[in-house]
Amino acid sequence: MILYANIWKSSSSLRFKAHTAFLVLTITSVYSFFFDKVVNGKPDAYSLVSCASFAIMSLSLSRRTHCGVEIDLLYFFLGCLIVQLMKISLQLLILGAGFSYSLIILRSSLSSTDDGIENEYFDPQGENSLVLEMDSLLLEQLKTCMKGIEEDNLNLVDRLMELVKEYNLDKSGLHLLGKSDYVMDSLSSRKIHNLNETVKLMVAAGYKKECYDVYSSWRKVFLKVCLKSEIFGLPKENINSIHEYEREKYLDIMFDRWMTALDVAMIILFPIEQKLCNRVFLGFSSAASSCFFKVCKEATSQLLCFADTIASGSPTKWRLFKMLQIFGHLGNHIPRFQSLFLDSTLLNEAIAQRKLF
Repeated sequence: MILYANIWKSSSSLRFKAHTAFLVLTITSVYSFFFDKVVNGKPDAYSLVSCASFAIMSLSLSRRTHCGVEIDLLYFFLGCLIVQLMKISLQLLILGAGFSYSLIILRSSLSSTDDGIENEYFDPQGENSLVLEMDSLLLEQLKTCMKGIEEDNLNLVDRLMELVKEYNLDKSGLHLLGKSDYVMDSLSSRKIHNLNETVKLMVAAGYKKECYDVYSSWRKVFLKVCLKSEIFGLPKENINSIHEYEREKYLDIMFDRWMTALDVAMIILFPIEQKLCNRVFLGFSSAASSCFFKVCKEATSQLLCFADTIASGSPTKWRLFKMLQIFGHLGNHIPRFQSLFLDSTLLNEAIAQRKLF
């Protein structure tokens, strides 16, 4: 039905052209018969058969080549045939016109069929549908690979919580040093490789931006779960909305959690995300750096924003003591900021935040 609709859409204009060509051919032939006296005498059967044969040959030639002269030859031999038939008898004009009409309409019908088939296979809308289908398949493949790694994230969190328990015994970052590889080993190398292969396919297909955006959003959710859920318990609500008499007590609890979150993020989580980006975007170094920055930006800004919240407010002995701790703690992590976020706004933000204290 679709093919028929495409043929009908193009055939109306082709039929109009065919009827116009037939009308002009008939008028020209009749005019030549009455006013062209160069050739006199009645034609023989050989001439009639030759004109008809050459007309059919020209029609066949127009189906195979497109030099531009085949149609002119067809009209020429049909015109000669009509004139020669009229020289035998005027009534034979009907025979010549009928034969010419059948060939011209036949050519028109064959051309419209070709256009319909061409539209079926080369319709731009069909190409767009194919592109959208390929886009959807690649995106689904990317999400499937990410879902496989999400299953391993549970093991990663379990290992991470083991280290956090050790850390909370004496609040010493020594328990975390050199443990990022241990935690990351919970992620399947095969699944990471599959994700890398899918990324290569998407980049090669021209979906680089979509691939980067989906990956960055996916990993940002993981960091958000780690830093804002029960794992580290950073505050979700606006601290300034808490009553003044409850704020200091609340902040005292949250400050200890913030110290844990900052240490674990800088020593374990962020290095893991950096290594994962480098492996997933292997061969695309600029993309790996860009995605790593996008993944960690929100979490880093939240950590630094909480430090700023501690410093704001009326000066008290408690606040002064906490500010000194923040100053020292951020100072310890500045080299890690420089290593992870070299020449980025996050490094500048961390340095500026430390200067406030």
